[in-house]
Amino acid sequence: MSDTYKHEPNAPSVAVSDPPGPGNEIPVSKFEVVPYGDSTNEKELYSFRELMPKPVEPDPAKIKSQPVPVNKILIPAASLAFLAFIAVAVARLFQPAPLVSYVDLGGQRFDPASLSGRLIAKWETSGSYQLFLDPIGQQQAANFAALAVDPPRQLSVTIRLLDDGGRVVCQKQIFFPPPVPRAADGNSAPPPEPPLGPPLQPQQTGAGDTIQNMNGESGQIAEIDLRGPLPCPQKDFAKFKTWDFVADFPTPAEEVEWQRQEKLTAAKSHAAKGKPSVHIARLSASIEGDDVIVGDNPSHGTVQTSAGRVFFLGEGGMRNRTAAWQVFPAAIHFRCDKNGSCALTRANSPVVMQARLVK
Repeated sequence: MSDTYKHEPNAPSVAVSDPPGPGNEIPVSKFEVVPYGDSTNEKELYSFRELMPKPVEPDPAKIKSQPVPVNKILIPAASLAFLAFIAVAVARLFQPAPLVSYVDLGGQRFDPASLSGRLIAKWETSGSYQLFLDPIGQQQAANFAALAVDPPRQLSVTIRLLDDGGRVVCQKQIFFPPPVPRAADGNSAPPPEPPLGPPLQPQQTGAGDTIQNMNGESGQIAEIDLRGPLPCPQKDFAKFKTWDFVADFPTPAEEVEWQRQEKLTAAKSHAAKGKPSVHIARLSASIEGDDVIVGDNPSHGTVQTSAGRVFFLGEGGMRNRTAAWQVFPAAIHFRCDKNGSCALTRANSPVVMQARLVK
């Protein structure tokens, strides 16, 4: 049997060779069982739990209302800005065009009648226009004022509204009221002096247009203002880019020629037993139609038609005829007012011939 023995750890070592005796006793391990389950000891043992903060349960409503942290955003801010730009661009693309209610189309000239004009187009509940007619210069001012007071025939103006490609979008023809009939014997009374002072009362046409003569600084009529309905749909107002016009106004040269011819006719009528050599027809109403010129009489300044009508062109009118107007037969379209003043046109000529209806 060996002299070695086992002992508990942490026990002091005793040499084997030392004999047993006082001070050399071998320590004996002792285990003490502590009783478990005492309620007082357990509460003290776990008392630290009372000092720990209790977890707070999250409120679902607050979770939904809280903003998402920046680091949780999946779409970068630059992408959001780009998407917003695209959305605005698409909205503008499909947004209806704003309503155009006032279009100032500026001024234009019609040199054959020595006129200038300025046109304004408007849209309220329907289309309307304002047209201002003036003489081109001071040299034409006196003749313009005389025509406004006592025109030799019914006047008219045709306005055309064009798009940026020069295409006609809308047009309108404006007829002035017929002039006051002149003397029934064919003589032309001297035209009255242009009125001075306040403007004349506005005139109304059968188509609903208003024509107003306006006095200038000198007291003579210096401008004619026209306004009335414009037969254009609302969608076309945005297309208006420019305009032009033509006017059935006698030129200054034509006005002088008419006065000379009427004086000559009156002189011949007194020389031939008081009867006019050329009798100008007076009508109860204006007429319009088609006819064919079959011959002319240069010495009398007249042309004859297949329907028996005789138109007086005068010496100047016969001399200024273009080649197209000297070839017969010539199909024409005529329009005459109650005073017998007529405008003759034909399909293959842009020239409008001014004439008087003899019979």
